[in-house]
Order: sequence, then structure tokens, then C-alpha cells
Amino acid sequence: MKFNLFFGAALLLTCSLFAAEIKPVDPGTPVFRIYLAFKSPNQQRTKPGPQVSFDSKLPLLVVSSARDVRVGRNGKGVVFALNDKDIAAFAAISRKYNHGLLLVEGQGRVLTAMQITEPLNNGIFEFNDRDDADVVKYLRRRFKLGEAR
Repeated sequence: MKFNLFFGAALLLTCSLFAAEIKPVDPGTPVFRIYLAFKSPNQQRTKPGPQVSFDSKLPLLVVSSARDVRVGRNGKGVVFALNDKDIAAFAAISRKYNHGLLLVEGQGRVLTAMQITEPLNNGIFEFNDRDDADVVKYLRRRFKLGEAR
């Protein structure tokens, strides 16, 4: 009986360790790269709004997997939870660049910009379909979460 209980506990622990990391269906490329945005040196007066740039050779964080990825409560958005290693790194980034602008890039495209208004320590990003449609479609495709509406 003790052996079965020990074996069951060991199996449960092993499964939880493997389940703790969710990789995209195409794990060869990172899910996200996060960059610090800075004012573009070549501002064009004909374009409205702020113009920013980033150094594509210096990502602040490269995210290759998640702890959890799921469709949001409304059935349209996506909730993305960083893994434990990335939570700590992103928390440090959000403290260092508080009130700064971060760009989220995936597969060569800037998907969204995040204005850091306070340090984020839980590592959970909620992307909604109205404001973050590109990110939602991208994550649904990368993690096979069903068709984006």
C-alpha cells in the first residue's frame, strides 16, 4: 500500500513538472521577444502619433514557453501566463522600466506595445480581442486554441 501511495505521488509530481511548461505547436521559434521602445531618431512629421523604434539585437526577454495559455473568459481573448523563470525576469524588467514602453514581437512582427504603469509580478498577460486582436490571433494560432473570431 505504501509503495502504491509513493508511486502515485511520484507520478503526480512528475506529471506536474512536465505540465508546467506549455510550448507552441512550432517550438523552433520563441513565442515572444520583448524589447524596450525608444523615440525614433528619424521622426516623420507626416505620420500621426508617437514614432518608436527598438534594437532588434537586444531583446530584454525571450519567451519560449508558457505556464498556461487559455482562451479568456469572454471566449475571444487569450490569457498567457509566463513560466516561473520568465516571471522573475519580467518582474525585474517592469520594475526597471516602470512608466516605459515595451514592444512585444512574435515571428518578426511587432504585435503590441505595453505601457508599464506599475511593476508586474504575477506574469499573467490578458489580451483582449478588441485592443489586442493581432496578439490574440497569433497566440491562438501558435498554441492551437481554436479559431480567432
